[in-house]
Amino acid sequence: MIAIPDGIPNTSIQSSLVLDLLGSCLMDMAKEETISESLVDSFNFPVYFPSAKEMKEIIEKNGCFSIERLETTHPLSEAIVKLDTRVFTAHSRAANEGIISKHFGNKIIDELFDRFHKKAEENSSLLNNPSYRLSQLFVVLIRK
Repeated sequence: MIAIPDGIPNTSIQSSLVLDLLGSCLMDMAKEETISESLVDSFNFPVYFPSAKEMKEIIEKNGCFSIERLETTHPLSEAIVKLDTRVFTAHSRAANEGIISKHFGNKIIDELFDRFHKKAEENSSLLNNPSYRLSQLFVVLIRK
């Protein structure tokens, strides 16, 4: 199963939900023997959502850059946007298809993202919950 880091501040609910939905779809496919459970268990999805504080510490420890600007932004905070699950699925597929197909092969991709879209529809209330704000880190670095 894909592990989501717990307690990470400023993590977009959409990013966590993408990983939860993908993990759920892959496990469903393993239970139906479309793919092997051992293949799912061996899948490593190298994603981590650092807080602004963690990002600052990493950059400072690296020592190659100085931070000109680092802030958490909320790109959609001024707009009330209802997330279209088809667009959400298309963006999720575009971002993740490469690493998934490298591990599982291309044959499962269409079925995986069909399932993903269905689960996104079922969880659209989470995606569109106004208490969740999409956030991202904005970082401007200068090479030392």
